[in-house]
Amino acid sequence: MSGAFTSFRRFLLFFAALQAIFFLAGCGAKTPWSGETLPTKLYIDAPRNFVVEFPGNWARFVDPDQPFVPSADVVGWESPEQRSTEAAARMAVASLHRGMEREVAIKSILAELPDLTIEKHGEERINKLRAPTLLGATAQRRYYIILVGEPLISHVLVYSALSEDFDRYRPQFKEMVTSFETLR
Repeated sequence: MSGAFTSFRRFLLFFAALQAIFFLAGCGAKTPWSGETLPTKLYIDAPRNFVVEFPGNWARFVDPDQPFVPSADVVGWESPEQRSTEAAARMAVASLHRGMEREVAIKSILAELPDLTIEKHGEERINKLRAPTLLGATAQRRYYIILVGEPLISHVLVYSALSEDFDRYRPQFKEMVTSFETLR
């Protein structure tokens, strides 16, 4: 019996080593990015409890003074294209310090962005859970907001872009959302 156990352990070690080699070599499923294939990067944030894949040419930012969700840590990415002094498009993940009920989260977002006009309410699936969405705009930017978590909201995904760039960058945002997962 110990011989079979030793063989099984060797198999497991071999399998783990093989997976590590594939991971380090970059072999595996890649996200196809809209129109052109861009190298992607995987961002794992254990303290904020999420993982997401993003275009390799986007720059990461950490914004503790973010304007759209109170009591949250925010990390995000912005497109390399700039207009005046700001990025043409941004994707941010707000990790709430405490879970919020859906309606409370929506009211908080609207209180923080008082000039946001909601054009449409919708729903997506994130981590196989219902995720309410808001599509709206301010005078400068358009927003697509996804509330993640059930029954309490744990993360808010915010895509914002200058009005003229919103539709052009939206497919990249959708691909980032597709790769988004909570860790626990």
